[in-house]
Amino acid sequence: MKDNSLYRLGGIAAILVGISYLVISITGILIPPSLGGMPDLQSPFMYWEANKTLLLTQWWAMLIGAIFALAAIPAISATVQHLNEGWVRWTTTLAILAFVVVILDNYWAIVYTDARAQAYITGAEAVRATLTVPGAPQWIDVQGWLANGAVGLWLLVCSVLALRYQVWHKGLAYLWIFGAFAYFIGLASAIIPDFLLSGAGVVISGLGAILGPIGYGWMGIHLRRIGAY
Repeated sequence: MKDNSLYRLGGIAAILVGISYLVISITGILIPPSLGGMPDLQSPFMYWEANKTLLLTQWWAMLIGAIFALAAIPAISATVQHLNEGWVRWTTTLAILAFVVVILDNYWAIVYTDARAQAYITGAEAVRATLTVPGAPQWIDVQGWLANGAVGLWLLVCSVLALRYQVWHKGLAYLWIFGAFAYFIGLASAIIPDFLLSGAGVVISGLGAILGPIGYGWMGIHLRRIGAY
């Protein structure tokens, strides 16, 4: 008897990832521009108390969403792995690594930012300088080469294969191709901050924030249907 537990679990996980992306999108809109994107080194400390709830909500959503992504990724990849095992296996490994780093980065932020903010506000000038020196420990994946680049590449490989061999609904495949480019825009915006302010950057990033939850939710339903047979 065929074991479809991978698809059933992956389907539930993908839906929960979609919900986490919805929370991330909402908090991203509400968080002040000074704390969005690539903020200056002092911003997380200077504006911590006023935005603590929003920031913690976003970080928890990222952490929990990444945990569920670790269950969704193998199931999504399994739907297309037989079409090109080499590329799918490689990009799947990169995507899993990316979400593990997302978990670590956001756990670090949740646990340590409050203490660091208090030290910055109450500390001497030397303490402030130490906390905000470029390269001071904060994020592993600073520019998002994993969270945006690697995940985007995995999305692109899976969705192009799915579209070419018609193993997903065509609309879902196109949506995920668009999602891959939204991830790449996120990476480009981190490397070249002015790019986010361009017309293309704003439009694609905005659509990505809206369609991301839909894409993962739709994928979750698709996986659940596969698991039902």
